[in-house]
Amino acid sequence: MKKTVSVLTAALLMMSLLAVSVFAAPVADTKASMVKWLQNNENTEFDYSETSFVDNLIDWTAFTLARDFAEVPAEYEAYIHEAVANSYDSLFPSDLSRIVLSTTACGLDAKNIGGKDLLAALASVDYASQIYLSSLAFPLIAMNFKADFNFDAATKATIVDTILAAQQPDGGWSYCSQDLYGYGIYTDPDDTAMAIQALAPYYTTNDEVKSAVDSALAYLKALIGDTGAVLSYGFPSGESTAQVVLALCALGIDPLSADYTVNGKTLLDGLLSFVTENGGALNYKSVEDPLTTYQVLQGIEAIERFQNGKVGVFTYDEAPEVPADPEQPTEPTTEKTEAVPETVEIPKTGGEAIVGSAAVLMLGAATVLFVLRRKDA
Repeated sequence: MKKTVSVLTAALLMMSLLAVSVFAAPVADTKASMVKWLQNNENTEFDYSETSFVDNLIDWTAFTLARDFAEVPAEYEAYIHEAVANSYDSLFPSDLSRIVLSTTACGLDAKNIGGKDLLAALASVDYASQIYLSSLAFPLIAMNFKADFNFDAATKATIVDTILAAQQPDGGWSYCSQDLYGYGIYTDPDDTAMAIQALAPYYTTNDEVKSAVDSALAYLKALIGDTGAVLSYGFPSGESTAQVVLALCALGIDPLSADYTVNGKTLLDGLLSFVTENGGALNYKSVEDPLTTYQVLQGIEAIERFQNGKVGVFTYDEAPEVPADPEQPTEPTTEKTEAVPETVEIPKTGGEAIVGSAAVLMLGAATVLFVLRRKDA
């Protein structure tokens, strides 16, 4: 009997190893092609010379490439310093947190970007007054990104409470917790998944968080379609699928498990269904764009990290050291030093209502939210 069990155990182990190898090979090729797509400025059409404002697509692309331990465009460092210096007074909490994530992932010092201490600015926001999910979830994600950030526990608790208070009766979250334009409050998978990502560190220690997240997971699970992709407003979305994958991985839940498999299709199948042979990912208009591509790549990276027992995309870790080539001489390196900013200024802490107001007047409520949430994704 023991011998039979041992044989079965060995067989199961061999099957699991084969499954991992089958999973890894095609996904590695897909990731490589997506990285190349994002690194090619002919695809992204990023303008690094425009520094009068910060471009969230540039930031998130830099973050995604860095978390994949891929080469970030050389122009990014100079660009982000100048863009922050030029637009600091107009930055929202979501902007601050995104730039903290991207610059830290790229090896820069978030305490001195464009002469500004972004960590101090992020800590100074009045989070209890924030009504936009992006200005709550992303700051909390950023605060927990790196262990030595040392943000105040009370500040984090305020964000957690404010996020929890914004949860809707169906278990989801909306782009905004207030009905500013009279169209009602519509929950969607992206904002719900982002809220879960922010709350994930507290899932096992806070009963209220656990209850809220469990309700949100039920909401998201019901949106997985037959192709493995998550439906957003009735249509398969690579961005929504990626955000759900990131949420599950943040909670330590296997996104490839049977619980999140529909019609034999996993969430990974859903992600891959949006990637073209060129390496770009298709948006809701069936066009390759950087926003969808970097999010789908984040999702694939999250699954690979989960399968390999590594920390998640939104937990800082450094690239593994590459053994030096003994035949190549090594040269001493010099560490860059930057001037410490003289003062800490507090940027705008309001919401992003101005960004979406014109669109609201022109489009229906569901379409407005569908577009608006992508501007901060």
